[in-house]
Amino acid sequence: MKTTATRLGMLVVVGLVAISALAVADGAVAPLGIVPTPTPTPLSVNIWTGQSTYTIGDNVTIYFSVSQPAFIYIYDIQPDGIVRLVFPNAYSHANYVSAGTHSLPDGLYKFTVAPPVGTEHLQIFASPVDLGLNPSYFGEPFPFVGPDPSSATLEIQVHIMGIVPEPTWATAWTSFQIIQAYTYTPPTSYYPPYSTYPYQYQCPPFYGYPGGSWYWQDGQWICGIPASGWYWYFGSDAQWHFRIVIRFNFGG
Repeated sequence: MKTTATRLGMLVVVGLVAISALAVADGAVAPLGIVPTPTPTPLSVNIWTGQSTYTIGDNVTIYFSVSQPAFIYIYDIQPDGIVRLVFPNAYSHANYVSAGTHSLPDGLYKFTVAPPVGTEHLQIFASPVDLGLNPSYFGEPFPFVGPDPSSATLEIQVHIMGIVPEPTWATAWTSFQIIQAYTYTPPTSYYPPYSTYPYQYQCPPFYGYPGGSWYWQDGQWICGIPASGWYWYFGSDAQWHFRIVIRFNFGG
């Protein structure tokens, strides 16, 4: 998954609604994931999506329910195995929620399906105490956790077991299929509509993050603001904005 989109293909616009909620029944084989289900606790959580199949370019809404107020963490395991934290994220930090049903995205961002095709999994964690899984800062919209579930397991388990020696957390799964669309027009939030413009005048062909700015120089994208010239700025509205900075030297 990438973003506005995540990898859910997901773009920040990323970028990962009611599938038949992939409930793992007693005795059923759970999909390869990050951390196994803890021993039974009074806390319960569930997660699902609206469809069982999405085509590249579709937007996805994630639904989840929790039996009591809890801290919520949702991980996206892409078809290629890459693991990302999709909630909390750079656009939505408040992951302590009330009991009941909730939906994501909950702000000015989208979960947009992107390649590769295959089965994408979502794993949710709920705990009455903060599990310490939040990044200290969000350098990207949906933080990278690991190149595969097994590499992400150790780090997450260390966090969880270090804070919650007794299993007072709950987890649940869902999944959906990503298939190739017959046609796909990338969202204009990260690919500009100015197809007739030279490439370097188009907004960056990758995911932005709030407050991020990029400019084109010497055949490559550079993060930051140029001394003089044009650049792209990614705003809190989850859109790229074209800006120009001009500096005048009036010195003798």
